[in-house]
Amino acid sequence: MSGNEKRELVNQLMGYPTFKGCSEADIKALVDAGGPFTLPAGWPMVAEGIPADAIYVLTSGDLRVFYGREQVATLGPGDIVGEMALLGGGQRRATVTTAERTAGLRVENDKMLDLFTSHPALREAFKRAYEAHGG
Repeated sequence: MSGNEKRELVNQLMGYPTFKGCSEADIKALVDAGGPFTLPAGWPMVAEGIPADAIYVLTSGDLRVFYGREQVATLGPGDIVGEMALLGGGQRRATVTTAERTAGLRVENDKMLDLFTSHPALREAFKRAYEAHGG
């Protein structure tokens, strides 16, 4: 990502309620730790029961969340995918598929855990998302 793209992403993420309480430095660290992702419509983003390797912050598109074969939620821009496996330990608890072309930020779990130590406001933001999703 170019410097301008990173600045735009930082500004975009700071506008989401998910990151309320996070400073610009917190969000900049999050963006610096990750990279962009784009997926087509109908793509399985994460699968229930599979070991977790990364989190995703959605910036465009919509996602469908399934437990078994039942759709239990939809997610959109500003939502986090993967925080339950990261904070709850181990495996994915749901299958998440793209409902349309989807884009955002992907951060490896090991980098995310490092960020939680150096940026406690990020940990709090992810904890709130985790609790909101039933964690």
